[in-house]
Amino acid sequence: MSGACFSLPGAPRPLLILGLGNALMSDDAVGPRAAEILAEDAELTLRADVIAGGTDLLRYMDQFAGRRRVILIDAAESAGEPGGISIVEDMPEAESAESAHALSAPGALGLLRRLMPALQATRFTWVLMNIGSVAAREGLSPEIAAALPKLAEAVRREALLP
Repeated sequence: MSGACFSLPGAPRPLLILGLGNALMSDDAVGPRAAEILAEDAELTLRADVIAGGTDLLRYMDQFAGRRRVILIDAAESAGEPGGISIVEDMPEAESAESAHALSAPGALGLLRRLMPALQATRFTWVLMNIGSVAAREGLSPEIAAALPKLAEAVRREALLP
């Protein structure tokens, strides 16, 4: 369901929750899967627009305009325990790229902030789930599937903060 937007009619909410990932790369799909769970939370969707997105952060640039806060849910490959969660405010750009085709999500956000000065006032929060690795297959690994509710709850807590 990548790219699905779950929001109520009317003006955009001040909060956007965007799940990033690739459904064809196993655990990389944890962001959109968490967004799908959060979209079923009636209390949350009164306060936030929720998108189960893909991997291209630039594709969602129009969705960022006018938001006070954006929560990005993504997978992170690291040496930590799979299923571990970290919350990072305004993640720095990881690398410099010569082409938009090679941008990481933090690199894409850096580019967007340079192109759209109004985004300097938008608070971006990354909620990351550690995954061991990705594989070219659909479906989450058992350990990441088991940790998915914990990720959704961490995002929900962040979203309901004042």
